[in-house]
This record gives sequence, structure tokens and C-alpha cells, in this order.
Amino acid sequence: MNKLLPFFLICFSLFFVGCSDDDAPADTDYIPLSPVVLDITQVPYQKLSDYKFFVGALKDQQPAYKVLPYKPASELFSDYAHKKRFVWMPAGKKATHNGPDNALEFPVGTALIKTFYYDNVLPQLTTKIIETRILIKTTETTPTNSGWKTINYIWNDDQTEAYLDTTGDGIFVPIEWQENGSTKSTIYKVPAFTECATCHKLNPNQLADGEITIPIGPKPQNLNHNFNYGNVEQNQLQKWIAEGYLENNLPTNMESTVDWRDTSKSLSLRARSYIDINCAHCHRDGAHCDYVALRFNFGNTNTETFGICMVPSQNIQDKPHVISAGSADDSELLVRLSSTSQSIMMPIIGRTVVHQEGVDLITAYINSLNPCQP
Repeated sequence: MNKLLPFFLICFSLFFVGCSDDDAPADTDYIPLSPVVLDITQVPYQKLSDYKFFVGALKDQQPAYKVLPYKPASELFSDYAHKKRFVWMPAGKKATHNGPDNALEFPVGTALIKTFYYDNVLPQLTTKIIETRILIKTTETTPTNSGWKTINYIWNDDQTEAYLDTTGDGIFVPIEWQENGSTKSTIYKVPAFTECATCHKLNPNQLADGEITIPIGPKPQNLNHNFNYGNVEQNQLQKWIAEGYLENNLPTNMESTVDWRDTSKSLSLRARSYIDINCAHCHRDGAHCDYVALRFNFGNTNTETFGICMVPSQNIQDKPHVISAGSADDSELLVRLSSTSQSIMMPIIGRTVVHQEGVDLITAYINSLNPCQP
């Protein structure tokens, strides 16, 4: 048996040489796959969980691999609801820059996910998620069809699942919560499909039947700021590029919106950012309120079409100007922001209460302007 031992050792050593690390696949050869399930020919699914956008308990909204959270610099006011936003794209697909004041041009298969919720909900100061809206791009963009499909999921009372809204009529959800030390309440409105179309539509080429559905928030100017990704804080546009979600072709001189709450920024910049996110989706070329001369998009530098010293087309309470520079009390814009009357309020949908902090900001901004000349 001892005579066989050298032969055995030689074979044993050859076996390990043949299985050395040099022949093993390199770590760089391993490409992880996103668990997301999104077949554009089968959506919408019946449950939010069917997409596999999140890991762990669904209510925790922990994004799965390649589901990227994002946040615009300023957010549309929606009755004080908080929002979590996420984007997912198929492997190898990228969004591209599509000009100032426009959302990015997204590839087919993209999902934009937005969850609406409240913290400190009474009586037990809990978190309550109400709805998750998804935009999925199912086809290539054409002059009469953007390819986007709007989908809505309503959360159950147990906060374990969100189910497809199949009626499209919207629902009303009473909610009472604590906000900055005070008690607030409203009847939150989950929008009907037709209401979604009011804000998310554009007729860029002014064509008959040319209205298309578009995203509102993910404009480069809204994403050009840092976001805390948990273990690192990074500029969102650079993060999207590094993630393979965005072509590296952004303009070098891009103007960007700011967080309207950031008092280190100029009052004008904060106010224009607030007006852009809350008003520009309707008051821009080709949008719902295109017929009104007002253009509230952030890139508009024409003070007259921005409303400063402009005579309103529909006079409200004898206010002489849309923005009566130097006099907020004489400004139509402030009346509309301060109202909850359906015939007067602005935005026309999406809120039921007055955003007092926004009103205070716009009041200070208007009063800071040089007065209109007679």
C-alpha cells in the first residue's frame, strides 16, 4: 500500500492544480440580475407585489436591486401627503436628455413608481400608505402616443398589499394626522384616470388628437441635486449615469430648481421652483392650460408671460395682475393658491386644503418685486 501512496499524492495534487483559482470564473464575470418582473405585454398586474419592485415587507418600500429611489428638488403639494419615488429600467436601457423643462426621454420598459403616504396618523401616530401610482412605458413614442400607461394601486387597511384600481373612478380616504405639532385632516382623493390625464398630458406639436401622456417630475433640472442613498450621498443625475440609467450627454449649463424650503437659496429661485413644480405641468406650451398666456415653467425668463404685471384673462376679485409686483394682496395668483373653491383654486386638482407654507413663500416673493408701473 505504501508503494501506491506517491502515485495517489501525485494525482491528488494534479486534481487541485486543474481546479485552481486561475480557471474559476472571475468575480467580474458575475452580473447580478434585478428580481423585477415586468412584462409590458401583461401589465397591469393585479397586485403591486407582483412586480417585485420591493424586498421584505411591502409597506417598508425597500427597493429591490436596480430599483432606484429619487426625489425632485421641490415636490408637488398633495394635501401634505409624503411621497416615495422609484425608477426601474430594463437591463441595457438608458434615458436621454430631452431639452429644458422636459422630463427625460425614457426607454420602453421603464417603470416610474410613486407611493403616497402620511406619517403620524391619528389616533396611534402610525404611518398609513394610501396609493401607489405607476407609469410604465409600453411602446415607443410617436407623435400621437407617448407609450406611457398609467396604473394605480390602492393599499389595504392592513398595509400588506396594494391592489389594482380597476374602476378608474378614484376613491376618497378620510385622514387625520399630526403635522409640525398641529392636527390636520382632509378627505384624500385618489384621482380618477381622467384626472391623472389632466396633469400628465401634453400636445407638444399642437396636433389634432396629439395629446400624449408624460411624466412630470423627472426633469433633469429637478434631479440635479444630491440624494441620500443610505450609505452615500450623491448627485442624482450622476448616480443615474453610474447606474447605467442615463446617457452621459447632459448640457453643461443646465439651470436647476431648488428645494423651495431651503432658505439659503434666493427667494426668487425658491418661488420659481415652487411655481414650476405646482403649476408648470398645466401652464406651459401644449399643456392643459396652453390657451392662457401664462408660462410657469422654470426655464421661462420672460417676466410678462410668467405673470408679473400681466393683466389676468379671468379677473378674480378685481385683482389687477396675475402677479402684482410689490403687492401680494393685489395678485390673482395668491387668490388662487389660497382658495379651495373648485372654480378658483390652483392647481385645479390634486389638493383639497391650502398649502399655507407655499402661500407664505409666494406672498414674500411677490412683495419683494419692484412694483408694476401704471
